[in-house]
Amino acid sequence: MGRLSLYAFHLFLISLILHFFGLIKLFFEPLLFNELFFYGLILDFIFLSALIIDLAVPTVFFPSKKPFKFKPINNLQISIGMTAYNDEKAIGNSVKQFKELKEVVSVTVIDNNCIDNTASEAVKNGAKVTKEPVQGYGAACMRALKEARKTGNLICLVEGDMTFSASDLKKLTAYIENTDMVLGTRTTAEIIDSDSQVTWFMRYGNLFIAKLLQLRFWDKVRLTDVGCTFRIIRPEALDKIIDKLHVTGHYFSPHMILVALENDLKVIEVPVTLKKRVGESKGVGDDALKGLITGSKMWWMILMH
Repeated sequence: MGRLSLYAFHLFLISLILHFFGLIKLFFEPLLFNELFFYGLILDFIFLSALIIDLAVPTVFFPSKKPFKFKPINNLQISIGMTAYNDEKAIGNSVKQFKELKEVVSVTVIDNNCIDNTASEAVKNGAKVTKEPVQGYGAACMRALKEARKTGNLICLVEGDMTFSASDLKKLTAYIENTDMVLGTRTTAEIIDSDSQVTWFMRYGNLFIAKLLQLRFWDKVRLTDVGCTFRIIRPEALDKIIDKLHVTGHYFSPHMILVALENDLKVIEVPVTLKKRVGESKGVGDDALKGLITGSKMWWMILMH
């Protein structure tokens, strides 16, 4: 359920292209216009039929009754796994912010082959530092999750560049009693700094990929952002998926969401604030070309995984 609609949507995109070129050809070769338009209509018909079969029929004739999850975590003890790559200007304050929260029992910074003073600044402010030799955002995230799993009764993954606010942790934990993993979403304009790295291209690109992923798992989740690192997960939920995570690059975030949904974890999004990054971006940042390449990898993964 969901895959058929996902593939059908891509047929619809192809039909739009055929219609577009058909309109262009209308002025030069009317017969070719009719042919392109006809094939486009066939794809439109297949798309609509697939949607009805995949979405409407199960909902109307085989409605699922999902139990409401309510499993509070008493005496919250949150373990923070924080990724870092040459973040000496930001890591100290980032660690300090989380250490000040009474629910936080540990902060582990993942040194992803930093060549500056990130590690020493993290230790100075009370964090444990673990080195991850495999270079890459995904590699650092996976190591952060594994290290954070060792303590506490709730795991938080976050970046150490000060883009996220420790105070938002209470927004995420407010929903964990009803779910297995709570994701931050950076799509609420009212709480995003105007000079943050999320440009309009990144925002709508993330939204598009999020909706593709949602289409694949339409009966399980509602998504608006697939690139937000800030998230919390129950230890027992992480245990179900940690050995199935393998993406070491920039598209790890949607990969983790996809694997979680494949393993029937309940996932929900919560709006979080986004501030201007302290220091230089090492990931996609506001680079449209990098964003396009990373987005293409995300798109392909959702289709083929």
